[in-house]
Amino acid sequence: MISQRGFWLGFAGSAAFLAIFIVFFVDFDTIGDVMRDANYAWVVPSLIFYFLAVQARTMRWKFLLKPLIGRPRRAIYPVVVVGYMANNLIPVRIGELLRSYYLSLREPVSAAGAFGTVAVERASDVLALLFFLAAAWAFLPTTGAFGDFVDEVPGGAPVLVVVAVVPFLAVLALVVLITVVSQEAMLRFVARMTGPLPERWQAKTLGLAASLLQGLTVVNSPKSLAIVFLYSLPVWAFEAAMYYLISIGFNLDTYFGSQVELIAVILVFTAAANLAGVLPSSAGSWGPFDFFGAAALVAVGVPNGDASGFALTVHVALWVPVTVLGAIMLLADGSSLRKLVDGMKRDREGIDDKPAPSPEPSS
Repeated sequence: MISQRGFWLGFAGSAAFLAIFIVFFVDFDTIGDVMRDANYAWVVPSLIFYFLAVQARTMRWKFLLKPLIGRPRRAIYPVVVVGYMANNLIPVRIGELLRSYYLSLREPVSAAGAFGTVAVERASDVLALLFFLAAAWAFLPTTGAFGDFVDEVPGGAPVLVVVAVVPFLAVLALVVLITVVSQEAMLRFVARMTGPLPERWQAKTLGLAASLLQGLTVVNSPKSLAIVFLYSLPVWAFEAAMYYLISIGFNLDTYFGSQVELIAVILVFTAAANLAGVLPSSAGSWGPFDFFGAAALVAVGVPNGDASGFALTVHVALWVPVTVLGAIMLLADGSSLRKLVDGMKRDREGIDDKPAPSPEPSS
């Protein structure tokens, strides 16, 4: 499944961020009142938008898988749901590997090739979240720590908007570079970079690189990259809409002058909380999601109690439904998480024993 080192790294990351989250954002004098006064009825309609986001993820994955499997023989939606369930139950985002393995049991594609398409998904997610962050920057309220910061920056908000766009452009440039460079050239580059490593580690690295590059087949031009990016926008727009509805139940709109400001804040919360998923954590990204999500709200003037209560409620709403649905779908398919994990482990051991493909010599 995962190494003990990976498990303890994730556990330590979650414990550290949860501890910081509690110290800085959980006001024990007010958190009880905040949670008691919140209107949780808004969580129910918000789940509609969450599962619309899952459907948008499914459509994006089908597009990425098209060069590998053509038209799927079976529904892809259950595979996506099971993958997110696994991410919620197994540390260090092993659910991404398990989703790829589960797909290989249902469709004529290797787990390694499917995992390459998942890597493309993650890159497009980062692009979409950075895009939302940059787009929202100009509309953020000038209150709280953020407002004080804006006042002290030479040039004010326009300068910060430019700064916010820079990370998006940098990631976009990197993804475009990987897209336009041939797979053979990338493998040769990886081979040169891993030359000093022991032969076994070099072979594993080359094998992994070849598998990931196989999944990049569909994004072989700026046009295809743009299509994947456009597929990613509704994914996070639906999820942000989920957060927005829950924010109504916490009356977060009372801290801002307009709905435009509230929407901008929700987009920043969406980006901050989900980009934190790249940090080591236990299953479900408990700790980083809550800390960075609450920090984004506090920075624009939301009181600690409301920020922490909202972040925790959103996280629970994200965690419970898809985890339960994934378990039900696996049972209906005559399988279980344990069977998939054991099968994936045997499959990976078989792959590790195979020689890695050699990069073609340069002409």
